[in-house]
Amino acid sequence: MARLQSSSSGGKDGGANSSTGTGGGRRRESGGTDAEGNPILPRSSGRGGPGSERGNGKSRAWFNPYVHHCRRGVGGRETLRERPGPPDGGTAGGSASSTAICPSPAIALAEDDPLRTLELSFLSLSGVDDSVTPRTLCDISQEYSFVEWGVNFRAEKQGMEPRYASLTWLRQLQEEIDSRQTGKSAPIQFAAHLGGEYCVDVLKGDTSLVKTLWEDYGFLRIHLCPTKSHGVNSSQLKKYQSTLKSVIVALPQVEFVLLVCKETRALAFQMMNECQPNLAFFYDAEEIVNGSVKPGGKQAQQQQQQQQQAGQLPRRPPPCPHPGIHCGYGGGLTVDNLTDELRRIAQVVKTSRRPVWVDLQSGLRTTSNGGRSDDFDLNKAWACIKMVNDLGLPRVPAFEMRR
Repeated sequence: MARLQSSSSGGKDGGANSSTGTGGGRRRESGGTDAEGNPILPRSSGRGGPGSERGNGKSRAWFNPYVHHCRRGVGGRETLRERPGPPDGGTAGGSASSTAICPSPAIALAEDDPLRTLELSFLSLSGVDDSVTPRTLCDISQEYSFVEWGVNFRAEKQGMEPRYASLTWLRQLQEEIDSRQTGKSAPIQFAAHLGGEYCVDVLKGDTSLVKTLWEDYGFLRIHLCPTKSHGVNSSQLKKYQSTLKSVIVALPQVEFVLLVCKETRALAFQMMNECQPNLAFFYDAEEIVNGSVKPGGKQAQQQQQQQQQAGQLPRRPPPCPHPGIHCGYGGGLTVDNLTDELRRIAQVVKTSRRPVWVDLQSGLRTTSNGGRSDDFDLNKAWACIKMVNDLGLPRVPAFEMRR
């Protein structure tokens, strides 16, 4: 069974910081294959150690916020807005704090439209896999910096099932991002969604995998999905409170996201009582409503269709009551209902001072070959990006990337 090579494992390398000092950003090749013949995820040089000490004081380009703001009139109101991508294709200079006049949104919002107060930090498009190339994703990210790509990680499924990118794909992603390291590159946002033993390891206090994903691959956000449908025994999650907190505190440069649903509420509510600044919460309507039903599976999709036919809408609970805590919503989102669901989420959040993100996964898939193929549909992803961009939502700057 293929496992990711963590940067703190492997005897001779001696820990997460062993890759520092190799100089010049040269890539150290991986050890080839493990004892079972599975490829080992390569670890690149020059990125050991936390924060700005990584790589002799040079952090990866996408760790530094490249945020261009513009003043955009929304129904006669001027707001500071993030420009999708760097100016002049990323070749021109300019201060990240400068402003420019941007065109009005393509879709005019009424004065009483809840979307006028929605602060959207990310449009997260998850489940990317080998059916779409890393180069395509990076190209889109550098044009639309509010887009985040979610990559699922689960050892027994990696590269074996749709929605789980192969290790070869992950190496290509690493190489693609490395090739775009320039001082004026727009940020490329990737989030790791951990299930199975990967998730359990983090709950138990193991930081090695998260360090690898952050230092070697630039994953700035780590989603923890400790539910039965994601291969985790959720019966005693509360016991992991202290060990999970230790991981969150040890890696303040990474934003951890905890799934909130019936299965996880014992742990989630405890974590809410002692909120850390780099801990966020994600409300998945499929998990909340369906319980043990596999999110995105045929049974969940059938239930969702039945609910839609019956006029039932996904449940969107209010966000964590602590101000300043980042929250996200997902489940049941599609190209067809995205605008309406964003409006419902805005009604729940009720304030422009609570930035939220939305995550789509099942709604971006297309089945073909008689249901045998489940592909990431880039056309659906583009439609969602265009919809958010045309709405001219008051987006806040991308997550404050920590050096």
